[in-house]
Amino acid sequence: MTLDKINLVISTVCREENYLAATLDSLSSEYPIRNNQIVSLIVGSPVTTHLDHYRLSPGINVVEMGPNTWSWIKDRPTLHRATWNYYRCLTYPIAGGRGTLVLEDDIRFAHGWRARLDCTLKVLEEKYSSTFVLALYAPLLSARKERRPGQLYVEYPYNTFIGAQGIYYPAEVRLRFARYLKVHGVVANETHYDLLLRDYLARSSVPLLATSPCLIQHIGKASVIQNFWHESSDFVEDVTAEMFGLP
Repeated sequence: MTLDKINLVISTVCREENYLAATLDSLSSEYPIRNNQIVSLIVGSPVTTHLDHYRLSPGINVVEMGPNTWSWIKDRPTLHRATWNYYRCLTYPIAGGRGTLVLEDDIRFAHGWRARLDCTLKVLEEKYSSTFVLALYAPLLSARKERRPGQLYVEYPYNTFIGAQGIYYPAEVRLRFARYLKVHGVVANETHYDLLLRDYLARSSVPLLATSPCLIQHIGKASVIQNFWHESSDFVEDVTAEMFGLP
């Protein structure tokens, strides 16, 4: 599955410091956003002023939160609202059996990320078929010392997983996790959605992998989660260098 054949959605919310423009600029440097390469912006509240200048842009699909949903969730804690919006990203109407790359709106991409991701997905689909999850960002995982030349991914221990800044889901896994998230996140609000993803994968024995090196970096220092900042030490600015050569 190459990037031009998968769905791409971004969970976004209006906040004091807007990172979405930088995220889209970084994304579009290797994934030109146009009518046949659509990015859906799933908005986590009725406030959409940060999206006004994107509404007529070819390839940008703004998916607003309806008043009925907002009336139910508006008084919920911030993390619960974030979980709800991630659930919307997973269940946004998507035709066919395409995989989905779910991104958060405060990231930037490595130079050469698209070709490397395409190659990684091809290798993973040959090995795991459609039963795996791939993280493009791993703040607590450092594989730099152990990385082999041409290595595209590493196994990502469930107990070290945190941060859902960029996750690729094959279609079947996405739908199964969405059902789990609805019960344990949207309804019960047991914990944050990235930790629920970790729990779901571990319980279901779905392989969790991470790109090696990380292909995206977290830039959202003004986070909706106050006083909790993370970034990846395994992010590399340019993955086209010879040492990261594709197999």
